[in-house]
Amino acid sequence: MFYQLLLCLSLLCSFSFPVHAQTDIGRVQVDPSPFSSLAELVKKCDLIVIGRVDSTHRAYPTGRTLPQGKIVNYTQRLQVKKAVKGTASRLLTVVSTGVEPLPDASSPLNLQYPGPLAEGNYLLFLRKVSGSQLYSTAGLWQGIYPIYQGKTIALSNLGFTELNQLSQEEAIRKITAISR
Repeated sequence: MFYQLLLCLSLLCSFSFPVHAQTDIGRVQVDPSPFSSLAELVKKCDLIVIGRVDSTHRAYPTGRTLPQGKIVNYTQRLQVKKAVKGTASRLLTVVSTGVEPLPDASSPLNLQYPGPLAEGNYLLFLRKVSGSQLYSTAGLWQGIYPIYQGKTIALSNLGFTELNQLSQEEAIRKITAISR
């Protein structure tokens, strides 16, 4: 009788609590497609947020290699302070692709494989990774604007200059005007 009850409970639990398939982060392909303008970036991303990225990251082997090293996917936690476009939970997981060992700063590989973000505050343009709860930066570096001393920084030759040296409020106004 005890074993029949145990069997019934285990069957009941398996129907009550379905198992969700986990995303194989090593197989995630980050879309590197660039955007022709800030307006296109704003319109085609799923979320625009101001938040803080933690320095802690996890590495997931992709099984792909280059002569310079192994291609690796990284995940990091993003604490959302403000959603500028879209609805975001307080904590998001951002995935990026990089190379191990880390290439020299001058290596062109860094343009295609940015790797994890440095700890700090950012204005980020994000795209949902299909079939998962993950996000990646839209247009790789085009979607990343560090906030330093209260102002956004458009990375040289990578970000859109219209977002350079803006206060958070100015950046929000500019993005809101574009998304109308």
